[in-house]
Formats: sequence, C-alpha cells, structure tokens
Amino acid sequence: MMAASRIYALLQEACAALETSDDHAIAAYVGFAMSLVEEKYGVGHDHLESVSRD
Repeated sequence: MMAASRIYALLQEACAALETSDDHAIAAYVGFAMSLVEEKYGVGHDHLESVSRD
C-alpha cells in the first residue's frame, strides 16, 4: 500500500493554505482529491464529525 496517509496529510495542508489565500475554487478540487484518497484507502476522518452541532 502506498503512503496514503502521507498523501492525505499533504492534500490537507494544501487545502488549508489555499483556503487561507482565498483560492476557494482550487481548494474545492483539492478537497475532492482528499475525498477520493479517503474513500479508496480509508484514511482521513469523517468531516461530518468535525462540524460542531448547535
């Protein structure tokens, strides 16, 4: 198995940097890539769990 967790972490860093730079469209594509890696290799976390509930 490839280093999927490392790739996911790099994508996550890139997404955060893009969001900080207001490059939301590119960040969305990086987020899509993150979801593909998450789905195929089972890495990452459930994004719904990180959303705070009111």
